[in-house]
Amino acid sequence: MADVSADWYEGFFEGDYLDEVVQWQKIDDERTRGEIDFAVEKLELEPDARVLDVGCGHGRHTLELARRGFRVTGIDLSPRSLELARAAAEREQLDVEFILRDACELAFEAEFDAAINLFTSVIGYFADEADNQRVLDLIARALRPGGSFLIDTINLLGLARRYRASDWQELESGTIMLQRHEFDFRRGRNTAVWTFLRGDGSRSELSHSLRTYTPHELIAMFERAGLDVVGSWGDFDGAKLSFETWRLILRGDKA
Repeated sequence: MADVSADWYEGFFEGDYLDEVVQWQKIDDERTRGEIDFAVEKLELEPDARVLDVGCGHGRHTLELARRGFRVTGIDLSPRSLELARAAAEREQLDVEFILRDACELAFEAEFDAAINLFTSVIGYFADEADNQRVLDLIARALRPGGSFLIDTINLLGLARRYRASDWQELESGTIMLQRHEFDFRRGRNTAVWTFLRGDGSRSELSHSLRTYTPHELIAMFERAGLDVVGSWGDFDGAKLSFETWRLILRGDKA
């Protein structure tokens, strides 16, 4: 499998991801509401709390938080995703701040009551592990004392039990999406190449490389950032974190 560039995430979420993958995933409003129900409950958000959504994408979670009256700032590196998020906020007349920014360049200090990083976004993307830690450090810095951070990412222990080197799906558009995966055991990274085959004979590819974490690795990163892990779950239904759960969800509190 070909090497994936260290900055693969720059531009990854602009084209085929939004046009093909997001449509195929079919994440409906009910699921989004359920995920935000979980986040609001586990973060114990007070009315009018200020929330930072790191890696907000096209605003799925950001907008739902705003609908509930929270003051939300969404950060993302994808211009097109943020265009879609801003358009949706304007249609619904929601007061949301969306900022185009690399998560490694967060400049907030003690401004937010809570922060979220959901759907395996940002943390784990960077080739240099120090940059993944840096994002956590900057999120912690953005929180007010006593503020809380909720992350949702892939549980490496659960991934190991369902890992597949190749797979395919027929997407909503009729495009065939081939997936090839390769795991780097030395670095804990999963490399994926997605090939899109269309009915007109055209094809395109997306590649990414994601650092996947065991619970104890991510907890150690939280602790280095000054976040005390006070809750862990294996899914948005509140399942206990285990070898079987696909998700790794942690809540960390700033001292």
